[in-house]
Order: sequence, then structure tokens, then C-alpha cells
Amino acid sequence: MMSLQLPFLRTMALFAAALSIIAISASGFAAEAIDHSKIKDPANRCESLDLLNLEAVGDQPARIVQTNYYVAKPASAREIRFFHKRGISQGNATPAGLKVFPEHCRVEGYITPHVQFLLMLPPPDTWNNDFMLAACDAWCGKVHTDTVVPGLYDGYATMTNNGGHYSRAPFDGIWAYNDDAARMAFAETANHTSAQIGKAIAKAYYGSDAKYSYITGFSKGGNAGLMAAQRYPEDFDGIISKAPVVPYNLKNAVHLPWIAKAVYPENDHTPVLYSDKAPLIDEAVLAACDGLDGVVNSIIDDPRKCKFDPGVLLCKEGQMEIRAECLNEAQVEAVRKIYAQPHDQNGNVYYSAGTEYGTESDWARTLLPVRGSDDLPFVMVAATSGIRYMVMDDSPGPHYDWRDFSYPRDAHKLAKTSKLMDPKDVDLTAFKARGGKLIIVHGWADTLISPIDSINWFESMREFMGGSEKTAEFAQLYAVPGMHHGSGGHGPHIFDAQTALKKWVEEGVAPTGLLMTDEEKARVYRERIFYPYPAISVYKGSGDPNLASSYEKAEP
Repeated sequence: MMSLQLPFLRTMALFAAALSIIAISASGFAAEAIDHSKIKDPANRCESLDLLNLEAVGDQPARIVQTNYYVAKPASAREIRFFHKRGISQGNATPAGLKVFPEHCRVEGYITPHVQFLLMLPPPDTWNNDFMLAACDAWCGKVHTDTVVPGLYDGYATMTNNGGHYSRAPFDGIWAYNDDAARMAFAETANHTSAQIGKAIAKAYYGSDAKYSYITGFSKGGNAGLMAAQRYPEDFDGIISKAPVVPYNLKNAVHLPWIAKAVYPENDHTPVLYSDKAPLIDEAVLAACDGLDGVVNSIIDDPRKCKFDPGVLLCKEGQMEIRAECLNEAQVEAVRKIYAQPHDQNGNVYYSAGTEYGTESDWARTLLPVRGSDDLPFVMVAATSGIRYMVMDDSPGPHYDWRDFSYPRDAHKLAKTSKLMDPKDVDLTAFKARGGKLIIVHGWADTLISPIDSINWFESMREFMGGSEKTAEFAQLYAVPGMHHGSGGHGPHIFDAQTALKKWVEEGVAPTGLLMTDEEKARVYRERIFYPYPAISVYKGSGDPNLASSYEKAEP
């Protein structure tokens, strides 16, 4: 990338000539001095932000560390792939044919105590007058450029952050070791203070406030949107929450370790099931349940109707388990546990959902290890690092055996952290009253987080907020068959919820549905419209199952 770096003396001369005398504070940083928006050249204007004083703008002092202006440049194949995938994950997909990394002012800085941020500002003549925060996902820990690009591409002043800590992304929990401030930032304040600072920088650059503000993200980033609606309702006008984790602490403390123990029943090094068995299980599940929705298309529309028993894959005489033709008894038991809700020996369930049928094509590296690889699947990383450092009010630390944690016995040890981390509040009165709009999207083929979690919360919120009609005035949930956690899946999973949300927020036109597509080599080959929950999309009984016209809206 080519940047315009102005020498310090030239910068100071430019400021003095164009505006006024710069007052320097005792600390050596610029006090309030410049109307940055009056600097005509956007590159020079970008460089001038180095002197913007952010010490008293938000709830926490902040500092800009570096600014650079980048002209448009051809995007590499890797960038195109990552930007497109990130857009799919966030619900504002950039075109697969994106060829150019947009021109922008790149602003990097920090907010006390440990929030690192990245803000990309499009040129004044291409800014759409809105602000967007693209929330970090997983366990955060780093600032990723690809998180910001989809919003930048659409003309938003777009920001992201590291979640309030520095760590080995994506799944490293050591940062949370008995650190209440870091946990608070991760749960909620990193995004709140980022919104304050990001809007202030954008105002300085463009000379006017953003007209509307949005937040988008998936997984933990989906939680960020719900947290904003519940705890900081004035921060954003529109929210896209993709695959949120409402019972966040319980997910990391109970459900993911439950799967880890199913796959690694004896120790942390000897799995009973590898990812090379996932295709076998996937095919068997589809054979049993794909046709329940009236069309065979490798998509299970509602996994709750599926009654698959992994026992049908138990090796019979003449079959060889090592060839992935069947499962041995230990593997059958592991698969049964993966699908099951976590429970105690008496059958008492203590987590809302198991792993859904139809997720099997995404089990590799997520739930199951790859044969011949030393890498642990995500569930094992979450079990060890999460239980030792993140989920308990008083972290037990590195010498604690995560297998010793028992939810029936140790539930009280999670209380404070769960209250902080879980976006469970159903009172969105303030968010609705300020005109806020919320779109939640969750795939039925989400391997890590069942949409049951989102449905349960949405139904409780809907009841609190006065029923379906009143809730539909500001909030929608889409449960999408065949969609994985971030991107991918057997079903259509590429969609543009951001444009629909923007129209709802700024023009008052609520979405009647979301068009989902799939593509192969940048060519759309499958499409389907999905509708706000509880309405569903059903096959008409005839027509090409890959065309949206072959489906219609129905009530379950």
C-alpha cells in the first residue's frame, strides 16, 4: 500500500496557514486547536488527526497512535477471499468480484485501559454519512483489518477493536485470569467506548456527526450487538447480531467441555473420534432427515424434527471401522453425546441445547481433531483455557484440571461472570424508544451455537415487549436452514442484512425477508428467501429447489 507521509514541519505549517494557532498542552499533545474538516486534501486531513485530543471525549481517555492515508489499490486474491468471507460472517457481504481495496484514512489508537482500535474513514466525497462498529469475534485479542473492510466498501466510517485485551487470537483465555477490568471490557465496555471515540474521530474528519450508527458482528460479535441494545441503547441505531451466544458463560463452561469430554473421554490426548468420520455421519443424517421438509437438497430445514440415531452406523460383520465405513461402540457413544444436551447422571439437563443435526460437515477442527495433526479442535481449547481462566469468578489457573469442573457442584462459581458476560436482558424498552432496530440471524447448521439459544431469548424478549406485533416494530430473528456458524454450510448463507437494516432504520421500511444465496466460483447457483421468525420458507412441491421462486412463506 502507498501512504502519504507529511513531514512534521510541513504539517504544522499547513495547520497554521489553514486554520489557527495550535495550542500545545503541558503534556506535549495538541489541545483543542484545529477544524480538521477544513483541510481540503483528504490525505493531509487524515494526517492532521494525529493531533486530535481524545482524553475527555468518552468514558475513558483515548489516544490516536498513528494515521496513514492509503490510495485505492488492487486487492490480492487472499484479500478478496478474506474480505468476502468476513462480509458473509457479518451480514454485509462484499461482492466476490471485489478487485480494489478502497481509498481510506487509517486511524489506529487505544482507549484505556487496554482497548486497541482501528478506524477506516472513506474519503469525504464517498462517505455515506454513517458510522459502523464491526465487533470482534471468538475471544478477540487482536485487531483484524478484514473485519473493517466490508463496511468501508459500503461507504461507512468503520471501526473495530481487540475486545479490550491482547491475546493469541482466536481462543486464548489467559488474559482473563482474575482480571475484572479486562473481563468488563470484553463483555461490554470495549465496544461502548469505541463507539464514543470512533464517532468523535469521524466528526473531526468530516466536520459533522454521523447521521446513523450501526454495529455488526457474529458469535461474540453478535453478543456485542445484544449487549449494546440492552446496556447502551443510545450507542447504535441499527444492530446486526449474527449467531449470538446468549448463555455465553455457560456455553464455555458447560456445553463445549461436554463435547470435549465426549470426543476425548479418557484424557486430553486420545480422541475416540476423528474428523474423517464426519462425512459418514453427515451422509447418514441427511439420508434420515433431509426429505422431511419435502425436498431432498442436502438441507435439514428444522433439525428438531430429525430423529436420527447414530447406532445405525455401528460396525456390522465384514465392515471395517478404520476405513470409515462405520463407527465402533465408543464412537457411537461419542456422537450421541455430541447431539445431546449436557446433563447429569440422573438426566437433569443443565444447558438449553445440544449440537444440531445437519452440522456434521463443519465438525472438522471445530469438534473433532484431524487425523495426523497435532492441533486440538476448538472445543478442547475452550475447555482447557476457558475453564482455567475465563468462566469462573475466581480463576483456578494453569494447574487446574478442567475435567474436575462439575456444573451441578460448581454452578455458584460462575454467577458473577455469567451476569457480566451473558446478554440475557429482555427489556429493550429504551432501545425501541430511541428508534433502534435489531436483526438477528442464526443458522440451523451452526456447529458451535444452536439457534435454540437465540430463539429462547427472542421469545422471552417478545413476551416482555408486548407480543409479536409490538416486537416486529423493531426486532426480527431469522433462523436459517443449512447455515454454519460463520460462513458456509449446505444451504444458502450469503446475504446482505446491512442494506435491509439501513433501509429500516433510515426510511422506516422493515424487511419482509432476507434473500440468501450460495455461490461457486463467484457464480450464484442457489437462492432462497427466509422470513422473520416464526414464519418459515417451505418448498412449494415443484420447481428447481435452487431457485427462490420454488419456495413460499408459511407459518409453522
